[in-house]
Amino acid sequence: MSACDDFRQTTEAERRRWLTRRQVLARGVGAGLAVYAAQAMPFARILEAAQAQAQAAPNAPVLVSVFLPGGLDLLSALPPLGHYGRYADLRGGVKVEAPPPLGATGLGIHPALTEGVNGGVKGLHDAGKVGWLPGIDYANPDLSHFHSRHFWETGLITHADAPGWLGRWLDRHGSADNPLQGLSVSHGLSPVMRSGRAPVAAVSSPNDARMWVRDVWGPAYDRAIDTWGRIASASPGAPGPSSAYTAARLAKEVGDRLAPYRREKGRDPLAPAVEYPDDNELGGRLSRMAALIAQPLGIRVATVEAGGDFDTHDNQPDDLARDLAEVSRALAAFQADLEARGIADRVLTLVWSEFGRRPEANDSRGTDHGAGGIAWVQGTRARAGVHSDYPSLTSFDRDDNLRVTVDFRSVYASLLESWMGTGADEVIPSSKAFRRLALVA
Repeated sequence: MSACDDFRQTTEAERRRWLTRRQVLARGVGAGLAVYAAQAMPFARILEAAQAQAQAAPNAPVLVSVFLPGGLDLLSALPPLGHYGRYADLRGGVKVEAPPPLGATGLGIHPALTEGVNGGVKGLHDAGKVGWLPGIDYANPDLSHFHSRHFWETGLITHADAPGWLGRWLDRHGSADNPLQGLSVSHGLSPVMRSGRAPVAAVSSPNDARMWVRDVWGPAYDRAIDTWGRIASASPGAPGPSSAYTAARLAKEVGDRLAPYRREKGRDPLAPAVEYPDDNELGGRLSRMAALIAQPLGIRVATVEAGGDFDTHDNQPDDLARDLAEVSRALAAFQADLEARGIADRVLTLVWSEFGRRPEANDSRGTDHGAGGIAWVQGTRARAGVHSDYPSLTSFDRDDNLRVTVDFRSVYASLLESWMGTGADEVIPSSKAFRRLALVA
């Protein structure tokens, strides 16, 4: 297998254990809905809160975070055409052959990123809808998947437990009673969304956001649903039963809020406005995300994780081509869907990975953990171009890795200010120490 042990320990299921009992009020309704950090939520308003928030700010900007797990290789995603000979010497049989040019940037792009509607991610670039961030990382990079993910997810270079950077933003600027304002389209909450006070949710699909009991159906299932309803409407006084009944109530009410969007009897209220690729896990999640953003749910920030494995220690040419093609097809369809729904001007997407790869190929037709990775922003409001310096291929850092040319916290601070319209210092400590980038057109 190409993934290292450190990567396998950062899978979605493993990282759910980071969420404490105190932070989880209700989870696992049909394994498709979880609501977090909502202790103070006024339950009588939960069905109205989402719509009220959406009506109060119908054009509020939405920031979508798309995570590519494993450490995406910058040199393969955007090969440097101006230094292709040096690149080919470093990469040998792992190099990307004849990469298509990325306009007048002096860079190429992996052929797999041309796949998808309207030319895939490259098509988005050609249409002026992508801003590239090569060389992104942080000073003195820690090449552990677990640590690097934690740093990116929290926006803090610390091993200590901490809320996610978008969760902290919701604590400052979110609603006190709308858990759908921060949405992970997943079976478990992304640590990026982990909050201290603001309610947030993880929903794999509205169809799954309801009561489900394994191997129970018919009259027995109907009785279970009736019992759940009675529990959800009860208000015991003792602390223990009160917490349990509150969790059931919260889960049921959020599930009820999503009920109109379930696909039933051939009717799909969330049917995409464009065709998404078949057998594409990321595309399926992004399809549901685009549809939910278009509804009056008050979504402000949303996360999704790709299903691929970008930890390409071996067999990189084949594995990377497959996974990048899936990403390109999904992201291109997502952007086309947003535009067809008429909501593209208020949605900006940040695509990122926890680090890059080493400049030199290893002996297994792959590349090992390195620094100076790649991220990009995409959308109709993304400022097009290359917004950070491409790392040198002749001058490496002290560990013979690519030099970092832009700190990821510069990107966070820039997006908080220019896209979300709020102060960066509220979320990123000492944010003034990080330069600002013009990422929004």
